[in-house]
Amino acid sequence: MSETEMNRYRLTSLDEPGDERLAQIMREVAEDAKESSRRAAQRVAAGIDAAAQAAQAKWGEIIDRMKNEK
Repeated sequence: MSETEMNRYRLTSLDEPGDERLAQIMREVAEDAKESSRRAAQRVAAGIDAAAQAAQAKWGEIIDRMKNEK
């Protein structure tokens, strides 16, 4: 099925999608979901890294302060 035919089809259409068209729609939705999930995982990992670095910096300062007090 051509890309033009795929782009012309709308799920609100009264015509039922054929097997090929439905399979293509499902593949595209799966690809979009996979990409969205990958981006979300990257954002979570970046947030965890930032929190870990902030915690290390905080505890590093506390440890340095305690060493200097002795």
